Amino acid sequence: MTTLAAALTRRSPRGRWLRLGAGALLLLTSGVHLYLYAAEAYRYIPTIGPLFLMTGLVAVVLALALPLVDRPLLDLLAAGFEVATLGAYVLTLELPKGLFLFEEPGVSYSGGLAIFSEVGAAALLLAAALPPLLRALQGRPGQR
Repeated sequence: MTTLAAALTRRSPRGRWLRLGAGALLLLTSGVHLYLYAAEAYRYIPTIGPLFLMTGLVAVVLALALPLVDRPLLDLLAAGFEVATLGAYVLTLELPKGLFLFEEPGVSYSGGLAIFSEVGAAALLLAAALPPLLRALQGRPGQR
């Protein structure tokens, strides 16, 4: 196994716990989006409705993949997903005509939960991904 490959596959127990916590927060992200899609009639909103469904489903897939696929690249992809989801929410709040003509009037209870889960999961995933990536860049696969 090359030095880079070894550095990217050796993970600490701390990294596993960070990924499990992030997975739980991804499930919260999913729950918020699927709830709004199903119970709050977001499914009837053009473009936004299907995006809420897709966000809910992708978050579940990522949450299930994190404990099974122990790779920093997956951590970074999942963190990027959460940051993009948060960015879309901010755009619905801040753009004059919202995102795809959908405007949120303000941060609701579900919006607060979504912000918490997205920021929290992204932070945990970055904390899990960065040590092995830095080790790989430094060429020291065995250090934790």
